[in-house]
Amino acid sequence: MKKLLLITITFLLTAGSVRAEYPLGVSLGMVKVPEPEKLAQIKAAGIDHVEVVFNYFWRNAPENECYTRAYRVKALLEEAGLKVWSCHLPFSRQLDISVPDPALREQNVALMERMIRLASIFGPQRLVLHPSSEPIADEEREIRLQNSANSIGRLALSAKEIGAVLCIENLPRTCLGRDSGELMRLIADYPEVMVCFDSNHLLKEEHAHFFEAVGNRIGTIHASDYDRKDERHWLPGEGVIDWPDFLRRLQASGYKGVFMHEVRAGVNATPENVVKAYKEVILGKMKK
Repeated sequence: MKKLLLITITFLLTAGSVRAEYPLGVSLGMVKVPEPEKLAQIKAAGIDHVEVVFNYFWRNAPENECYTRAYRVKALLEEAGLKVWSCHLPFSRQLDISVPDPALREQNVALMERMIRLASIFGPQRLVLHPSSEPIADEEREIRLQNSANSIGRLALSAKEIGAVLCIENLPRTCLGRDSGELMRLIADYPEVMVCFDSNHLLKEEHAHFFEAVGNRIGTIHASDYDRKDERHWLPGEGVIDWPDFLRRLQASGYKGVFMHEVRAGVNATPENVVKAYKEVILGKMKK
């Protein structure tokens, strides 16, 4: 009888956890320019956490202006009552920590170190880093994997200095980290480094296999939908991902963080629609 009761309790707890809600977050890439009205809209929709995208500070501006922009955004986020869960370090075709040229790679990694120090003003729990840019030719792939892994080890030390966890994002097409095998190889020597699982970047692997291979190394996520032909960053439910299954596997991995959405700015990409998609598509809580 006691054994049957224990099994029943375990089943109920497990069943409940499948539909447990994560704190909601959105990437500030959705609003492009973090203005007070847009940040207030995020908060009013019921979203408390954001990912700060450093490309807003870093692109199309001299580096000295990058710092003043960052402090300005920090003040706006505090005024809006939004919490920073993660910071997405800058990325571009040229800003690549895996490039074969040692001088250029040193320049890129050193810039990332400066950006990590700047990220400290936001107090993030996670830092998201791209392991490469693209295109990457097959004959360069091996050396680029080695270069990227070495750069990641160095940047993990900088992340530790500000009390954040470095998370390496899986990327599409010819980028490094395009499947779980490459991604785990990049972080194999660094137990403190984790993964940022971008749900719409998997073009060569099923989500179920990725979850199984990465296990408990998921440190944060980028949730968005796609057609499996290329990254799309659509709202959940607009593509082919089985979101209830995604949620079950995410919880089984032991993930305890924010359910961070990274959707592109557009007509449907509003904070209200993000919350609606999470509740209806992912949690299955349809309107009565």
